[in-house]
Amino acid sequence: MKTPSDSSASSLLIGIAGGSASGKTTLAKELIAASGNNVAILELDRFYHSLENTKDCDQANFDEPAAFDFKLLQTVLEQLRKHGTALVPIYDFATHSRIGYETLETAPVIIVEGILVLWNSNIRDLLDFRIHVDAPTELRFQRRMKRDMLDRARSAASIEQQWNETVRPMHDKYVEPSRQHADQLIDGTANLKCTANELLKVWLDALQDKSSDSRESQID
Repeated sequence: MKTPSDSSASSLLIGIAGGSASGKTTLAKELIAASGNNVAILELDRFYHSLENTKDCDQANFDEPAAFDFKLLQTVLEQLRKHGTALVPIYDFATHSRIGYETLETAPVIIVEGILVLWNSNIRDLLDFRIHVDAPTELRFQRRMKRDMLDRARSAASIEQQWNETVRPMHDKYVEPSRQHADQLIDGTANLKCTANELLKVWLDALQDKSSDSRESQID
């Protein structure tokens, strides 16, 4: 966790990382539901590199750091802090390509959510709070199987193959080690609605304290 002097008093940047289907997105949704207009979500998945020239996108590794444009993510976070708005990429998973940009307005709490949010040191340095959501491997696999079959019309065989060939190995190599950078570990099997309410109170209190410190420093 950073000190108030490390960043702008206008907002908090929160990183939520963790394995695939650990509960990150569910937690983010619960935070939005509990916060009203106090939370903005920025998904790491928006920052995949385009693969429109790759012959077989189905064989691409979407779970390694090289798959993401961390430099662009860093620029977006810096713009949100400095200007209160930024253009964020729109990624089309059907074509595996970046198809445009849209405007994201800042909020008191800006959440960056994705499997490798805590992996990149430049991104970590911008974050005020770092969260890692954890769940047992078998449960995460079952959740991912259900999600991909229902939402993405994928076969069970293809889901299992991707899990064994890239998702789990990359989790062990990159995602799991990045949890050491978390300020707080969250149980992805717990009641995430309650967790969201507790986290939001802590963050908004911290933001209020940071704003007060900023005003006092300006007076001094």
